[in-house]
Amino acid sequence: MPHKSESNIKISIREYDELSISNINEGSVSFFNLGTTPRANHSVDVEQLKVQLSDYIEALPSSSAACFLCDSQTAMELIPIWKQSLKFRLWVAVRRENPIERPGNLPDDHAALLIFTVDEKPFQHAKLQIEYSICPACNKTTKDYGGKKHLYSPYGTLMSDIWRDMRLGNCHNLVIDRLADLFGVEPYIELLSYDISESIIWIENEELPAEVPRSDNLLESALINNDCIEALGNLPESSIDFAFADPPYNINKKYDTWDDGIQIEEYFNWCDEWIDAIYRVLKPGAVFCIINIPLWVARHFLHAKQQYQFLDYICWEGLSLPVRNIMPAHYGLLSMSKGRANPLARHDQEISPTTKENASMTIKEWYCVRQSCVKKRNTPNLADRQPITNIWWDIHRLKHNSRRVDHPCQLPPDLMKRLIYTYTNEGDIVLDPFNGAGTTSLVAQLMNRKYIGIELSEKYHVIATERHQEINEGIDPFRKAERKISAKNSRVARRKKQKYVVSKKVLQLDVKRIAEELGKKPTKEEVKELSKYPFEYFEDYFIDWGEVCGAVGKKGMNENI
Repeated sequence: MPHKSESNIKISIREYDELSISNINEGSVSFFNLGTTPRANHSVDVEQLKVQLSDYIEALPSSSAACFLCDSQTAMELIPIWKQSLKFRLWVAVRRENPIERPGNLPDDHAALLIFTVDEKPFQHAKLQIEYSICPACNKTTKDYGGKKHLYSPYGTLMSDIWRDMRLGNCHNLVIDRLADLFGVEPYIELLSYDISESIIWIENEELPAEVPRSDNLLESALINNDCIEALGNLPESSIDFAFADPPYNINKKYDTWDDGIQIEEYFNWCDEWIDAIYRVLKPGAVFCIINIPLWVARHFLHAKQQYQFLDYICWEGLSLPVRNIMPAHYGLLSMSKGRANPLARHDQEISPTTKENASMTIKEWYCVRQSCVKKRNTPNLADRQPITNIWWDIHRLKHNSRRVDHPCQLPPDLMKRLIYTYTNEGDIVLDPFNGAGTTSLVAQLMNRKYIGIELSEKYHVIATERHQEINEGIDPFRKAERKISAKNSRVARRKKQKYVVSKKVLQLDVKRIAEELGKKPTKEEVKELSKYPFEYFEDYFIDWGEVCGAVGKKGMNENI
């Protein structure tokens, strides 16, 4: 899909066969293609690569940037190295043209583009928009924008840090072309492209013991209200078939009992403790998966690789709040095993407990999820499903309070369904050391697995216990329901429930009309004077003045899209 730059400036591109410091100028963006195809049972010699590039990186002036295109495992190796001299900005997941098949593992369907700058000033880049994708079945936008089309650009949406609209093949020119637009702002003037993939040295990994048959599961399901380190120490060694961790991210979320803003060194020392503790309780060949932002995943990998075997880096497109000009959607799921991993469980007929669909399949890209369209597609003549790979775009966050309970960070149950489906069999024991309100343990029970859910907060432990009781009584714990919610995962203030005399859309379009008449964004006084509607509607219905003026400017999708 095409992209469009709001700056309409593309920096020049120069390609070189060899590295040379003499090529560097003020405002240079250096692009290094390290090769994107991983080698089975091998890893890149990052120390050799560091020696190869160190003089060049050290010579970069303060107005420069450096970008690395590689496979995911190499990306996790490189980030700790270059973070010592460069400022990490972004890990972009780039979709492959053809997934790389890996026996006993999910197909590898994405490569990594790492972006660093030399100085630590706020990241300067052009704002890029990606053209809307259209469902091939109903000819409407893939995403259902509902009654908010008036708030969106006629062209497309802001670019995110997952590029599925392009296909990365043997040629990386599409990536270079987009980077030339992305850096089309001061101080950048040129992009220097180096393909050094042929000079990369690969090291054969140590041969690990063969996988072992899954042993009997003697533990019974349990919810434990305790500190995770202490609780993990009380579990028997080699007793867990699959472990999943969604720890606090140390980015100032408001949990019940956890300080999510401690010093970074203290935070990672604590993470290292539970990573080690989980290794002890895993069975040989069992898998441990951690979800976190990509930068933190790289740090977890740096410690975990001392014991665990790397298995996969799953990219989840879990679009979050639009806090910057590149939409934050990329979450990493780092999968590691205790010794050589047992082959992935493949239960082709296993049904999701939440969607009632075959858990081994995903909706094909660009098909929408409107129920009217899905119903029409459920015919033998239209195949809109495909096997899952290691990039997951079809699992969406819980956005409505009717699906949430009183916990600030709840993963969607379909995410846990797919993980548990991928890495376990019925009867296996699933461990979550940060079980929160119980999403992992609840999905495990619904999928006929045993579970051990550890949670520090008594409040969240009680919520999880009550929801498991609902399952025992035949009630869906993930149903829509009216609940009293005090915890928030968003910094946007929550508005009181009220009846709208005039819809918010009508009010925003009226403000757009005023802006067009005035030739500028109106003030409160101007809206009060020129609007057709009482000004108290604008005060009562909206979070702030920015939301009131949300439709001002070049906004408004074509209703035929």
